[in-house]
Amino acid sequence: MPKSGSSKPSAEITKTAAQRFPLVHKLIHFADLRNFYREMREALITANRRAGAQQGLVTKAKKKIAQLEAEMTLLEQERDELLTYRQRVEEEANQISAVLPRLKGRLLQVQQIEQALENLADIKEAVDQQDRANGGPTRQSSEDLRRAVERLLERADAVEFFEGEEGAGAAVERQVEEADES
Repeated sequence: MPKSGSSKPSAEITKTAAQRFPLVHKLIHFADLRNFYREMREALITANRRAGAQQGLVTKAKKKIAQLEAEMTLLEQERDELLTYRQRVEEEANQISAVLPRLKGRLLQVQQIEQALENLADIKEAVDQQDRANGGPTRQSSEDLRRAVERLLERADAVEFFEGEEGAGAAVERQVEEADES
C-alpha cells in the first residue's frame, strides 16, 4: 500500500534539503568539525598530560637509578676498603700468632721481675725503718737488700726482650761493676 510510496518521498526530502539549504548543511558540518576538533584538542591535552606525567615518572626513575648507582659505587668502595683492611688484619694476626708463644714466656718473666721489684721495695722500706730506728741499717738488712737486688738482676737477666741481645739485668750489672771500679 502507501507505505512503499512513503519511503520514496523521505529520500527526496533529504536530497532536497541538502540542495535547498546548502548553508545550513555546511553550518551543521562545520559544527560537527568544530566539536571534533575540540574533542581532539582535549584528547591532545590529556595525552600531553599523560606524557608529561610519564616523562616525570621517567625522570624520577632516572634520578632514582642514578642515586642507587652512586650508593652502589660507594658501597663497592667501602667493601673494597674493608676487604683490604681484613687482609691487612689477617697478615698482622699471622705475624702476631708467630710471635705470641715467645711473648707468653716473656710476659711471665716480666711478671716475675715486677714481683721482685715489689719485694725489693718492701725490703728497702724495712731497711729505711731500721735506719731511722737504729741510726743505720743492720748487717742482716743490708744483706737482705743485696740479695733482693741480685734476685731482681737475675730475673731481669733471664729476659731476652729482643732475640740475640743480652738481658737487661746483664747490662745493669755491667754498669754497676763499672761504677764500682771507678
